[in-house]
Amino acid sequence: MWCGIGTFHSPGPGLFPFLSGVIVGAFAVVLLVTNSLQKKPRGRIRDIWRGMEWKRVVWILFSLFLYPFALPIMGYLITTFGLMAFSLGIMGRSKVWVQGVSALMITSVSYVVFYFLLGVVLPKGIFGF
Repeated sequence: MWCGIGTFHSPGPGLFPFLSGVIVGAFAVVLLVTNSLQKKPRGRIRDIWRGMEWKRVVWILFSLFLYPFALPIMGYLITTFGLMAFSLGIMGRSKVWVQGVSALMITSVSYVVFYFLLGVVLPKGIFGF
């Protein structure tokens, strides 16, 4: 299915994905050029993954997989706060109360942006909020 990007004065539904792809592609080119100009000893490709904490990666992916299923049931506010608190907890780089306050702030700001500024209808869930 073709989603046109539209014009400058009348953007189409494909504009955002197109611009996102252009920006990510530009960053990739910049990284490729800067890394090829640096004189570093080359290692093996498996050395890149050494030391990776796979349990954290799997837990984050699992939570992102569950998020869209929990969203219509629990509602935007509760589900997003839970996802943010869980994600910040998995990263575990700050105190628990900082993680909770950060999750609350992220959820609140995203709610204000999406609901009030952009007018997006967000799922209310079983509790009505």
